[in-house]
Amino acid sequence: MRLLLICSVLLLSSCATNSLKELVQVHPDYDVSQLKTFVWAEPPVRVIGILSGSGESQLTDRAQSVGQAILTNKGYVDAGPHKPDMIASLMIGAVSQTSVSQHTVDARQGYYDRTVSWTQENDYLRGGVAMILTNPDNGVIMWQGTAIDTLKSNRKSSGQKIDKFGKLVEEILPASQ
Repeated sequence: MRLLLICSVLLLSSCATNSLKELVQVHPDYDVSQLKTFVWAEPPVRVIGILSGSGESQLTDRAQSVGQAILTNKGYVDAGPHKPDMIASLMIGAVSQTSVSQHTVDARQGYYDRTVSWTQENDYLRGGVAMILTNPDNGVIMWQGTAIDTLKSNRKSSGQKIDKFGKLVEEILPASQ
């Protein structure tokens, strides 16, 4: 539970900025590149923020598929029934953001002969994907890679964002030796 809280705060608090971010946290006592095998945590994917809800099972399946590809592409192997070197899990989440801008123009700017004012409001989602690799013996997080960006500008689903985040996390994950 503490792990979920820490990761949730990290993921959602990082969503408050407007630029793409990649964050890596590495435990100094572990080198995940020396590990070979993994199993998925139960549950393998945690969905937090406003993404949780009715479409969560499809999102969970898709995220786990992306996570599987990340680990496989980096040379890690599913341990199956054997004791794994690490436990893998993913967290995906988002928060709703609103930006409001106000604009005023007057006759000096050539807009006819009066003052014109309007307010513009834009809704979008900020979120990200975090891959968390945990020691199976003591539950310590050995490595966590997070990619954060704007998910959607109009709240309609965009199928390529999870893949985009997955590629970013894959780039920062060390390959298994």
